[in-house]
Amino acid sequence: MKINYNSVGMTNMRYIVTFFWTAILGAVIGYIGSALQNAHADYQQTIIVALVTGSIGAIASYFISKAHAPKVVMDSDEDEEA
Repeated sequence: MKINYNSVGMTNMRYIVTFFWTAILGAVIGYIGSALQNAHADYQQTIIVALVTGSIGAIASYFISKAHAPKVVMDSDEDEEA
């Protein structure tokens, strides 16, 4: 059985997984940063900043991705002359 991963449900799941891991990695970076500065770790602020940054990254990757790039059609006459 072949699974179509380009369906709407799987596309949305990709973003959910991205936000999940963004929150986890943001908390880890916040913990390491607070330990290096000998400060108290504020996980709520760290996760909010991580999710905002992850959202910007997800939106940017959507617009930058090759799948949404314009298709270039070459004229066959130009190919023969070159």
